[in-house]
This record gives sequence, C-alpha cells and structure tokens, in this order.
Amino acid sequence: MNARAMLAWSGAALLIDLASNNPVYRGIVALVALDVLLVLTPPSRPLRPLLLAIPVFGALAVGFNVLLSHTGAHVLVALPADWPLVGGPLTIESGAYGLTVALGIAGAVLAVAPISVVLETHQLLDALPHGLERSALVMASALNLAPGIGRSAMAIQDAERLRGWRPRGPRSWADVLVPTMLSAIEDAVALAEAMEARAYGTQARSRYAPGRWRLRDTLVVVAAGIAVALFFAGRLSGGALDWQPYPTLTAPSIDLVLVGACLLLLAPVVRWPWSVSSD
Repeated sequence: MNARAMLAWSGAALLIDLASNNPVYRGIVALVALDVLLVLTPPSRPLRPLLLAIPVFGALAVGFNVLLSHTGAHVLVALPADWPLVGGPLTIESGAYGLTVALGIAGAVLAVAPISVVLETHQLLDALPHGLERSALVMASALNLAPGIGRSAMAIQDAERLRGWRPRGPRSWADVLVPTMLSAIEDAVALAEAMEARAYGTQARSRYAPGRWRLRDTLVVVAAGIAVALFFAGRLSGGALDWQPYPTLTAPSIDLVLVGACLLLLAPVVRWPWSVSSD
C-alpha cells in the first residue's frame, strides 16, 4: 500500500474518531482500525506490546473518570465526602462516559499505528514533499536513537549490578545516567559521521524503492474522504453525533449512514476482484 494512501487513511480514521464521542462510532472505528492493523502488519513486527497497552490505558481512563466524576443518577458506592478528589458518589454514568473515552483512545492509537508499524522509514520519507525530506530525516534519525538510549541504559545498569552496584537513592543513579549519556553522544557522533560519509545534504536524496500509486490506493483515499465528508456534513447539519450519559444513562443514537461511513475505512483490507492484478 502506498505511504500517501496510508497517511490519508490514518488521518481520516483519526478525524472520525475525534468528530464524535458516540461510543458506537468510536467502537466501530477502533475495530476497523484493529482489523487493518492486523491484516497489513508484516509478521516480523510484533503487535503484542501495543495491543496490551491499549486495554491498560483504557482501564485507567475508565477508573479515573469513575473516581473523579461524581455525576449520575445510578450510584454504585458512595465514598466519604471528606476524601480529596475521589470523595463522593461513584456512578454508572461516569463509568459509561469513561468507557467512551477509552474507546476514543483506542481508536486514535489504532488509527495512527499503521504509520509506524506497517510502513518503512524510507516510505514515509518518500511520501513527504521534497522540501520536508531533510527535516523528516533528521527527526527520524533522532527518534531511532531513543530506543537505543533505553537499551543502552538497561545494559549499563545490568553491568553495574554485576559489579556490585545497587540503587541507593537519587544520587546513586548518576552511576548509570552518566555512562548512558556518554553512549548516546557517541552514537549521535557515529550517526553524523555515517551521514557525512554518504554525502548527506550535498545533492538530491536517492530513493530506495519508489512507491507506486495503484488503483487500490485511489479507492482507499476516496473511501476515506467520503467517510470524513459524511461525518463533517452530519456535524454541520446539527446531527446527533454526540452522546451524553448524564444525568441518567440512555442508549446512544445510531445513524446507519454514519455507521456505513465508519465501515468505509475497511477499504485497505478489501480484496477488489478487478484490482488484484494491479496489486
């Protein structure tokens, strides 16, 4: 799939996820984005950390909303009123709204995840306008150094422990932070020297494998554009896109047209019979 088409799809999914707080639409976007991610992600790239982190952040969103929001007619339990922040009634309505927030977080994360999981770095660079290539390359190089710093810190910490080092407060962490920063500086200098050896900045950047724009990419962009247009048309026309569980919990309203707009985001994983030959 072309990187520009993937960027357009991710932007459309993110806009739809943020355009409404209706849990039905947000849930559909999250499921569709999860399906796209599972289908398009190469087998060599693990999704387990991402898929484990999303429920954790969702549970935190629900928990914080239940503890900090004390509005609603159906009270589960009442904490002492003199407790700071959390004191007061804990309601079903606040839990339902926290679930909506959790679905929004899941949809947003899954919508943008294919950009970093499915696409290669050179594909993202090729998708950017010519004037932004150098800035993007610098940012990509800086982001690639971040995981290296973490691995270096863990390795240095393990080596220090083998030599008898034990953490004894904030001051003792200097024994790990100082060599970690020195290693990071050495890695940055080595990267700069490698870029200079490859004549970075002296002429136009060569392309590893220019991405082809296929009919499938056009279909993905058109479907994503229609989905966004339908949602924003509903917003401008005063449609019932938002849902409010307060003060009494009620079922969210559903518009079948907007449900269909969410399902249009499945375009990246649809196998069009007449376009298989072009893939």
